[in-house]
Amino acid sequence: TAGVIMPEARRKKLVDLANEYDLVIVEDDPYGKLRFDVDHIKPIKSFDDEGRVIYMSTFSKILSPGFRLAWTIASDELSRKMIICKQALDLCTNTFTQFIVNDFMRSGSLDLHIMKICEMYKPKRDIMMKAMENYFPDGYVCNKPKGGMFAWATLPEGIDTEIMFLDALKEKVAYVHGKAFSVDGSGGRSMRLNFSYANSEKIEEGMKRLGAVIDKKLKVIC
Repeated sequence: TAGVIMPEARRKKLVDLANEYDLVIVEDDPYGKLRFDVDHIKPIKSFDDEGRVIYMSTFSKILSPGFRLAWTIASDELSRKMIICKQALDLCTNTFTQFIVNDFMRSGSLDLHIMKICEMYKPKRDIMMKAMENYFPDGYVCNKPKGGMFAWATLPEGIDTEIMFLDALKEKVAYVHGKAFSVDGSGGRSMRLNFSYANSEKIEEGMKRLGAVIDKKLKVIC
């Protein structure tokens, strides 16, 4: 679910279970540094004493999408195998981009940049949450994201967000339907909404249009 943060106690428990059942955990953490209402929480990798957690993150979400530059922390054995796979795919990541990011980090600018974008995203999140309250029909559920770039909304019974997507596009509003994040076809009433890109006025108008689309669908169902 977008914007939900796993408590540290559950993170540690997850590692304990992986140790008990001989499992590997892939911790994909592109948004972990984009926090609005919570302090730093230790990554799952920090509780890993047996090399079972592969930690991954990216500069695409905290610095520049165009760089397509990421990093991973894993055991030596897993890292060697990942490097072989990486070489088979594209030989190596753009070295010029790596030098740019390296210099930016050495200058001490990255933390300040992350603070800046969090200050930009938080009010946009609040505008989206308020717009949902104003324009979405009764019966929807959306937890207030504590970080990241997205909100996860679940609509009333009877609505399929994959089918409704084409209706939303006609109103020039886009989202990612919930089934896209599922392996078993669940999430049919859910959608992921982005608040990081559009300005405040477009977020407000977008939620207004989307609310009208949802309301129209509900009237057909009823």
